[in-house]
Amino acid sequence: APIQAQSQYPAYREHSESFKDWRLYCQVWSEPSRVECELLSRPGSDRRSRLVWLRSSERWLEGLRFRLDEQTMDLSKIVRVWVDRALFRPEYPCERFEWETNTCAVVDPETNAKLVERLTPAKEVSAVGSAPAGGKAEVRFSLTGFKPALERMEEIRREAGIRWK
Repeated sequence: APIQAQSQYPAYREHSESFKDWRLYCQVWSEPSRVECELLSRPGSDRRSRLVWLRSSERWLEGLRFRLDEQTMDLSKIVRVWVDRALFRPEYPCERFEWETNTCAVVDPETNAKLVERLTPAKEVSAVGSAPAGGKAEVRFSLTGFKPALERMEEIRREAGIRWK
């Protein structure tokens, strides 16, 4: 019967909230104690693209990931990140991410932290690269709601008494 009693309680608590153009989803686990969160946004015009950030108290899960529609952006070529019409430095922080189709990720933790800091007060972030047919391609993501979603994610982590990796 101990198995029955255990199955009545989920192993984790879920938090799912929306903040304007951003969605926050977290799982707070008690045994072992950990937090995993995802911040997610999609551009208004292109439903197949999304900007995702996974945070985990267990492991580093690469930084912000730009999952871009293959019809829009060719990720075999370099991608620049722009924040409110200004080029983010380093110039090419988004590296091809092998584990997800047509995705680039900001894999350096310091660069990712700097980018998140820049995004917090900004209005939009863009991935700028090459279209498959040639020419420039740009996918813009609204940052409306990013700051409160980020603050809520930090609040959930603090309430759980856990540090990020």
